[in-house]
Parts: sequence; C-alpha cells; structure tokens
Amino acid sequence: MGTETIPNNQEADKADSLESPSELEEKIIRQIEYYFGNYNLSKDKFLREQIKLDNGWVPLETMVKFNRLKILSEDFAVITGALKKSQNQLMEVNEDNTKIRRRVEKPVPEDFSRSEEIDEKTLYVKGFKKTTTLDELLDYFKDHKAEHISMRRRNQGNNRVFKGSVFVTFETKEDAEKFLEAKGTKFCGTELLKEKKKDYFKRKDTFFENLRAEKAKKKAKKAEENETKPDTEVAEPDVVPGCLLKINGLGETSTREDINEALKSYGTIAFYGYFKGNPSGVIRFETPVVAKILENAEEEDGEKKIQIGSCKATISAIEGEDEKEHWKNYAVQRANSRARYAKNQKHSGNKGRFKKNWGKRQRGRNWEDENSEEPNEKKSKTDSSAEVTESNSEEPEQKTKGGDSDKVVESNSKESEQKTKGGDSNKVAESNSKEPAQKKRKAEDSDKVAETNSE
Repeated sequence: MGTETIPNNQEADKADSLESPSELEEKIIRQIEYYFGNYNLSKDKFLREQIKLDNGWVPLETMVKFNRLKILSEDFAVITGALKKSQNQLMEVNEDNTKIRRRVEKPVPEDFSRSEEIDEKTLYVKGFKKTTTLDELLDYFKDHKAEHISMRRRNQGNNRVFKGSVFVTFETKEDAEKFLEAKGTKFCGTELLKEKKKDYFKRKDTFFENLRAEKAKKKAKKAEENETKPDTEVAEPDVVPGCLLKINGLGETSTREDINEALKSYGTIAFYGYFKGNPSGVIRFETPVVAKILENAEEEDGEKKIQIGSCKATISAIEGEDEKEHWKNYAVQRANSRARYAKNQKHSGNKGRFKKNWGKRQRGRNWEDENSEEPNEKKSKTDSSAEVTESNSEEPEQKTKGGDSDKVVESNSKESEQKTKGGDSNKVAESNSKEPAQKKRKAEDSDKVAETNSE
C-alpha cells in the first residue's frame, strides 16, 4: 500500500475541514496533536525514533497503545476522521487510513528548544478548583495556544490530589506574555494568579531560605539558653565534709563489689563514681568516715594505701573546692531528676487501659448483681422465703389447720426437692453452690413458715 499524502486542495478534505468535530473528535485531535507537538517530542524519545523509521509516518497500531488515546478510541476510522476535521491542520493521514504524521509544511524540528527557552514561555497559574480535571483545563486553555499543561499535585494519604495550580507552556513566548498581561482572567468565577515560572521559583526559593534562616536562628537561641541557664534552679548545696574518698591505682578487673568489700566496715557507700576498667574513681559515704579510713590505712612512700581486690590502691580525701563542686553537681542532678519525675507525672494523667478503668467491674462479672442496692444477705433471705412460700401454696387442700407442724415441714421439704429436680438446671446449680450460712438462713425461714402454718 502507498503512503502518499492526500492533497490539501482535494474537495473531500475541504468538506471535512468545514465540518465541526464532535466532543470526542475534539479530544482525539487535541491528544494526537499534543503527542506530535514540539514540547512532547522534545521529551518523548520513543516517538521520535518511530518518526524516523518511515519518513515521518507512524502506524495507528502503535499510536492506539498510548494510554490516553486508547481510552478515547482504538477505531482507526474514528481517529483519522477526527484528524481530517482539525482546524490546526498539523497532522495528515495516509491513503488507507492506517498511518499518520506531521504535515510536510510543519516538519519536526531538528533541534528542540532548550530548557531555558521553554521556561521563557511557561507560566505559573493558580486559582483552579481542586476538583478540576485535565480535560477541563485543556478546554480552558485551547483558545490561548497552550502547548502543554502540567497539573501540580501533592500527596494525600495514598492518593495524589490536585493543588489548584498548573504550569502552562505556550506555543511561543509572545503567547505566554499575552495571557500574562490579560486583565481579569477568571476560571469558574475565580480570578487567576499568574506569573512567570522563573519568577515563581525565585519567590519560593526566597521564602524557603528565610524559613530555614528563621528556624536556624531559633535553634541557636535555644541552644544558647540551654548552655547559659541551668535546667533547674538549685539552692546552695549542703556540703557534708569528710564523705568523699578518691581512689587511684585500681586494676582492670576491679569491681564495685571489691570496693564495697574493702570499705563496708567503715560505713554505707551512697555513691560509686567508678566504672570497671578505670584506674580511678570517687566514693561517697552516707556519713563522714573518710578520716577514719585514712587513719587505719597503710602508708607507703607518703601515700595512704588499701587493699582492694587483687591490687593495692592509693586513697585520699577530697576537700576544698573539689569537694564543693562535687556536692553542687550532686544537688543539680538530684533537682533535675525530681523535675523530670514531676513532669512525667503531670503528663501521664489517667492514660492507659488499666488506669482509665480502675475500680470498674471486670469482665465476666454480673453487672446487674453488682449494681443492685440490695445487700447479698437480704437477697439470699428473700430468695429462700419465696421458694418456701411457693411450695406451701401448692400443698394439697386435704391438709388440716391443726396438723403437726413437723409433718408440714417434712412435706414442704419433699415437694420443694421434687420441684428443684424438675426445674431449671441453672437454679439447681445455684442452690447447690450456696454456702452453709445461706443454708442456715433458709432453714430458719422454713421454721418461721412452719410456725405460721401451724397457727
């Protein structure tokens, strides 16, 4: 089959060009002309390679694999019929309506525009509704010679939603300036904010630079305050002299247990300023016993020594400014610890599953019994009285009023037993589980009923 173009002056083409395309045909024309437009071809390497294969012709079989065109139509007749009605006359169709290409008089540029040139004819436009679709934007910009529209989106959960602003690339720089200078440009009654793309990025860069500088300034100020101001206001510490002992010459295997074993006879150690492997450490006692330790220690070469584990360590008292500094640091640490505890207590509140429900009934308990205002003893007595009364009401009428009360009690108990056997299994289980005290109360109630019956 040939691939010759249909002459522009052919009568059939003239008739078709005068026809108004339908809504679907307009979308097909707009989509294909976008594919073959300068902006898309500058980025679409695949389509550029297809154009080079057959003198610019691209099979429709290849084109209908493009997603947006595939959604509109895969019918070659519909696609070619729509292109013949295009007012732009950018595309042409071969004789058998199976291939399309850009018209010879509108060839594909050999050198595409550089990014700087594209930015010169691109505008930032804001003010669209967030529910606006791409088709609605294309319809809006079709009379302004827009070549490409990029919808700006942001993440919202697992979706990408439209922000209400776009970057619009026009066919020429003059078209972009014309749209930019137009007054009162509106979309659905809302006036649009317009500016050049490079001006938009310049404004945003300045904004974020100032924001970063402000954050850095606040961070530096906070760090300076933390350095100059103590965590907690601490009063002058109470210095207890004679409690601090300095130890030097400890071995790598020396432990706190070794130190405690060597010094426990003098008093209780309140603080170990020592980690295993260090050659030295500070020990604080609860009472001033350091003088006594030094007095009993061995003296070698003018130094006091004591056996700690497998090594002989040198000991000395911490006095003067060093002693005051130690007690001051201890007071600060203690105050900070108390402040953190108080803060945690304040923010903890009644949070948590168990704290919130503390004091409420636990799962599995009878809520009706728990909320009943009637005491358990009274309920047991009432239940037992009701059972006896029920059994009495069902006695044979042959009983005489002057009968023996013991026989009445006996017959009542037998009938009650028979009723219990034939009754609900739950009631039987409940009666079997009663405590001896409840049985005693029931017996007392039965005696009272017997007295009533005998009377």
